[in-house]
Amino acid sequence: MSQEKVDQYKKNKANRQKIMRREKILRRLEITVAALVLVGLVSWFSVAVYKNSKAQAQANAETVTTSLDVSAINDYMNEANSAATASE
Repeated sequence: MSQEKVDQYKKNKANRQKIMRREKILRRLEITVAALVLVGLVSWFSVAVYKNSKAQAQANAETVTTSLDVSAINDYMNEANSAATASE
């Protein structure tokens, strides 16, 4: 090894603690930022889905009622009851 390489190695070895600490801090910062971005995206998506479902529920809130004419069935049942009581 040339003297230049030896000097560079000694310099790196002397600053290894600082370099490792800096890399560790940067790694933690990157993970924190990524987690915050992920939480933001999930929150935004959840709010969008909630608002969409709420708007859809309000659109479908109009109740549809269906009426059925059962007067023919009632007439038939009344006639059957009166025939049954008359035969007794």
